[in-house]
Amino acid sequence: MKPFLSHIAKVVLAKFNPEYYVKISFKANLNYTPNFKNPKTHNERTAKRRFCYTDQMTRLSDKIEVRKHVSEIIGEDYLVPMFFEMDSLTKNSYNKLPSSFVIKANHGSGFNLIVKDKSKYSYDELKKITDKWLNTKYHLIGLELHYKNIKPRLLVEQLLIDEQGQIPKDFKFHCFKNKIYIEVLIDRFVNIKAAFFDENFKIIEFPFIYKEVDDPTTIKKPENFNEMIDIVKKLSHSFDYVRIDLFSVNNKIYFGEYTFTPTSGIDKFKTYSKDVEWGTLWN
Repeated sequence: MKPFLSHIAKVVLAKFNPEYYVKISFKANLNYTPNFKNPKTHNERTAKRRFCYTDQMTRLSDKIEVRKHVSEIIGEDYLVPMFFEMDSLTKNSYNKLPSSFVIKANHGSGFNLIVKDKSKYSYDELKKITDKWLNTKYHLIGLELHYKNIKPRLLVEQLLIDEQGQIPKDFKFHCFKNKIYIEVLIDRFVNIKAAFFDENFKIIEFPFIYKEVDDPTTIKKPENFNEMIDIVKKLSHSFDYVRIDLFSVNNKIYFGEYTFTPTSGIDKFKTYSKDVEWGTLWN
């Protein structure tokens, strides 16, 4: 009964007072009360977007709709090849799936499945997984309301594999107006760890309480790194802050996604002063 009541409470709060829910969840996670009227920290500014957002944030958070925007700004060559999109998985669409692929839902985070061998997933198994995604009202999980008006759909993309035959590193560019920090994630879906770099790919202090790479020097600067920087500058120029994810595979760059509320605005910095420092970069 409790989960049901919790869901009902979120539905009501999402409609009438989302700021209240965000404030109490924020304080519970970060141990300080946010000031959304005059936000100063990075987390305050990010969390405020959960209930104070724009139509553009909704459009660019839609994993299908964003492809048109990216194509217009930097060209379709930077898009991961998409096999098809659909309202739901059917037997006919299942039969058309290639031997390997990535299947995603467009209306949230975490709705993705890497399939290296289609034969290991029956139609019924994939149908159960994807229907669960489609039936999940993602915007209610953490009251990230810019996801609310995205119609849930599925998309199937090419599976990207790096030179070592592994899932490629995830380059997450934290883009402010005059500063870019790069968070590089390795061993995704296995034993994920991260390291931080500046826009010259110089190792910098790791800001968050998170699994750090033991030796960041083992992460090599991509040959096309300068091009990656140019791309994220073009894609982020209209925002005070946004995180843009890219992949570099076989010296080719692919767009991943826009994220406007990373970790729902409750990222645990090692120090409060670092949270404030990042907050000053918004303007």
